[in-house]
Amino acid sequence: MSTSSKYGRVFDGSSFEEITHPIASNNNNEASGGAYEPIPPTNNNNHGFTNKFDSKTTPIFVSIPHFRDGKRCAQTVHRLFDTAAHPDRVVVGLIEQTDSTGSSSDSSSTDDDPTCLMEYCALMGHQMKQHEPGVSHMAERQADYDAVLEACPRATTQIRSVRFHHFGSKGPVYARSFTRKLLGNEEFCMEIDASMDFVKNWDNAAIEQWKLTNNEYSVLSNVPLSAKDKGVASPIAVEVPRQCEIKIGSEGVPLFETHADGKAIGITQPLLSRTYSPSFVFSKCHYQTNVPQDPFAVQLLNTEQFPHFARLWTRGYDVYTPAFNLVYKDNSDLHPLHHIAGHGEKGEKKWPRNDNERRDAHVRMKVMLNIHHGITNSEISSMTAGGSGGGGGRMITARANLGIYGLGRRRTLDQLLQFASIALPDSEFRGQYGNEGKGCANLNWVPYDKSISPRANLFDGTGKADDLDLEPEFPLRNLPDIGDYLFSMGGDVTTWKDQAAVVNQGGIPQTETSVSSNVPYSFVFLLWVLGLYVWYASFVDTASNDDRGRSSRARRRVLSKKPVRKVTPLSERALKNV
Repeated sequence: MSTSSKYGRVFDGSSFEEITHPIASNNNNEASGGAYEPIPPTNNNNHGFTNKFDSKTTPIFVSIPHFRDGKRCAQTVHRLFDTAAHPDRVVVGLIEQTDSTGSSSDSSSTDDDPTCLMEYCALMGHQMKQHEPGVSHMAERQADYDAVLEACPRATTQIRSVRFHHFGSKGPVYARSFTRKLLGNEEFCMEIDASMDFVKNWDNAAIEQWKLTNNEYSVLSNVPLSAKDKGVASPIAVEVPRQCEIKIGSEGVPLFETHADGKAIGITQPLLSRTYSPSFVFSKCHYQTNVPQDPFAVQLLNTEQFPHFARLWTRGYDVYTPAFNLVYKDNSDLHPLHHIAGHGEKGEKKWPRNDNERRDAHVRMKVMLNIHHGITNSEISSMTAGGSGGGGGRMITARANLGIYGLGRRRTLDQLLQFASIALPDSEFRGQYGNEGKGCANLNWVPYDKSISPRANLFDGTGKADDLDLEPEFPLRNLPDIGDYLFSMGGDVTTWKDQAAVVNQGGIPQTETSVSSNVPYSFVFLLWVLGLYVWYASFVDTASNDDRGRSSRARRRVLSKKPVRKVTPLSERALKNV
């Protein structure tokens, strides 16, 4: 390799380009003396590791959703622990979507559609016995199940799971949103698919790669290399898959290629990227709380990926292609159910299709990106409490209602389009273009105001929201995310509940849930009035029609637009082993 290419090169699908700087995030910072460099990694001292994050006990949370794929998922969990340098620090979060027909809620499900947890225990030599069906045998099945879990290595201490019937499945994004139920106080988080293999000592390697970005808000991600291409002599490959091209879809939403159309060759450090793959994501866990998976992006596959990238990027996170392959995609042993004719791209079995839900989610993605083409006024109005004037006003209100599931305030949408070298269509579907993969090698890091929190939403403090999406709760996580305490939020910004914590002199957060300035206080008053109506029914029969009308409209809006946020979905099972 020539001297000019000592930092490696990138193939963008049609040509090679040499990398001119060891880490592209600093390309535009030399002249400024580093004034515009990313925020460096910060030690929160919660786990006893040093500023180099080299502790053997630094915990890593790994989320693995699967749809009726328990056998491959179990192999993935087994490999995950087996290849880790320090497996005791790895915690797995399983989101299981299986057929539990004819079995108790705690059994291994049907034989041809087992749960990942019980299949993993079977791989470890602990398997449930065959039991007679029926309620009369439920107690013995439960006792057998409990005994298997108790004997199964790591099952009760390092594996958390949530399971619901596959009929309640709504796609991969919806499944990943259940990470909120499983994430605890771990420092690093990794998202992977159900069928993966890993480089030896992947935990040490991933943390080391993350450290090399010198960016607290860095996210390692790329389309995993196929396991069949995993090196025999050395597990670390020279070529790393890299997505380069961003296309504009038929409805105007940018799309990433489902496969890696390019590759990074011989790079010496992680390389700044303009794409991301949900098949592999490694970051600090505050990424999961600051950019949570959108539970209302149901029935979507590729359409949600660029909008998610837009969310993380405008909140100050940056994606990097790792310098070598950390994970591999294993497609060598497909589950039998995945060969049954379904509506997947290759005829594989998929979740139950609902075209109306899919359309609503598609509109949601377009609203986020301010794409007016192909959206009716009624569709925009369905995302608001009643609209705000003309179509433009309703669009702003709808975007503001997205809250944490919308864009952030650290960077703008226009900056993102320039960074990605693409253009979105106008209302007449004109002017849109993709990047054809060009300019994929040497991307410049885009600076932002570091005093702005990653949790700051685009429309916070504007009063535009009239039906703000409620933020997700993480019941197992009481560790204040470090990003919340690095910034002066100001009084006009919607805050995360941990940002509202009152810190005493000893530094112990005394959590106090804050209420967004966008929350309609009139609704709270309405609930109080309705309570008086129930208690004093004989005296308030003449209660105002306006209050009742607003209550009725609010109920219709919830039923027609999206599920009630405060009620646990009926399909969701109680947490196991937490």
